[in-house]
Amino acid sequence: MKLALLFFMLAAPVAAQQTDAGVPEDLQKELEKAIQADTQQKQGQRGQPVPAPAVAASAESAPQTLFRGAQSLNPDMSAILDADFGWQRRAPQLLSGDDPNLHAEGTSHAVGFTAQEVELAFSAIVDPYFKGEIYLTIPNLEGIEVEEAFATTTSLPWNLQIKGGSFRSAFGRQNGQHLHVQDFTRRPLINAAFLGADGMRGPGVQVSWLAPLPFFLTLYGEAFSLAADPADQTQALPQPVPTFGADSSRRPTLAAEAKAFFPLGEAWSFYGGLNLASGKSPGLSLGDAGTAGIGREAQLYGADLYLKWKPVNVALGYESLALQAEVILRHFASGDGLDDEWDGGGYAQIVAQFARRWFLGVRGDVVGVPSSSVLARTERVGVSLTFQGSEFSRLRAYFEAEHAGSPSSAFLPPANPQWAPAAYLQLEYSIGAHGAHPY
Repeated sequence: MKLALLFFMLAAPVAAQQTDAGVPEDLQKELEKAIQADTQQKQGQRGQPVPAPAVAASAESAPQTLFRGAQSLNPDMSAILDADFGWQRRAPQLLSGDDPNLHAEGTSHAVGFTAQEVELAFSAIVDPYFKGEIYLTIPNLEGIEVEEAFATTTSLPWNLQIKGGSFRSAFGRQNGQHLHVQDFTRRPLINAAFLGADGMRGPGVQVSWLAPLPFFLTLYGEAFSLAADPADQTQALPQPVPTFGADSSRRPTLAAEAKAFFPLGEAWSFYGGLNLASGKSPGLSLGDAGTAGIGREAQLYGADLYLKWKPVNVALGYESLALQAEVILRHFASGDGLDDEWDGGGYAQIVAQFARRWFLGVRGDVVGVPSSSVLARTERVGVSLTFQGSEFSRLRAYFEAEHAGSPSSAFLPPANPQWAPAAYLQLEYSIGAHGAHPY
């Protein structure tokens, strides 16, 4: 019912501006007069006889282009569903917000179905100066949330662009991607461990500059007002400690990124980035034992790469190969009972297309290298087999094996069992107009 009301509210202003024929009668008459005057002027200049003006009998005879112009008042809309059947040996150690959640409790296994995410997307050119985009999501049917809602400038000078609203940071590669762009059913471990369960996103502003160089280089500067609560360590499985989000009313989270793209011949291309972010951590909540690490200054240092091989103009050839990797190091300053310390992690994945509609992917993840008082070492290996019926539908089988190491501090409870396999069958489809994905 809420979704129906949402669509009705979006469509009502447009419908009120149009007649039954799609074009207001007064506007059509003015356009007819302008077209006739222009035609007469051009033909008079060429010495051709000017025919008698032909007047349309009614609004129904309006040119088709007028109707299309009226229709452009509607934004492009799409809906995307990711649904899963899965089995988990225990609750995942680091669960991202759009990962499939079967609600495994502690050491108990879980099996069943979930709607991993429903995404509703709206986008349109607002005017010659702005483009607007809104993305609403319902992860695991647990309530609707605004994943992104922002405006982007389209006509600034000097290769500048500004984005404002609530959006995903350009930090790293996978953080800026929506779920349906991912090559695996679950996000990498570094997402929840360092960037937050929902990734690094929130209200803010981004300024980017495309450098006038022989190759593609874009520099980004970002500021966010992120808010997060201390991680609750009284549960059977520890919550990841947020890197940023303390004192959001007075301490914005700042980030800077550099992205470069190099075509390496007709078949090879390389895309890489360097990333930096700074803010304050909300620390840990230890129940009756109090808190630890609240308000510590924190920095993230990251690097990512994407290398792709895709032959061009090969008849009946559909092979491709893509390598993607990302590493993050995190530094915490001393404060609230905890010492100065470092931790980190990363992932590497290979996705091979071996037939027209078939993709095979393998990914290895590790976090807690080095480990810290707030992050234990965790490893995971995942295998993905995807049948892509078209650009609008996928069926994916995914298997993973996760190993949780013993924590090095008394703050983090141990995971039991340490080894935890899981398997999922994922269905994904998209309907409606959806824009091209970033490279």
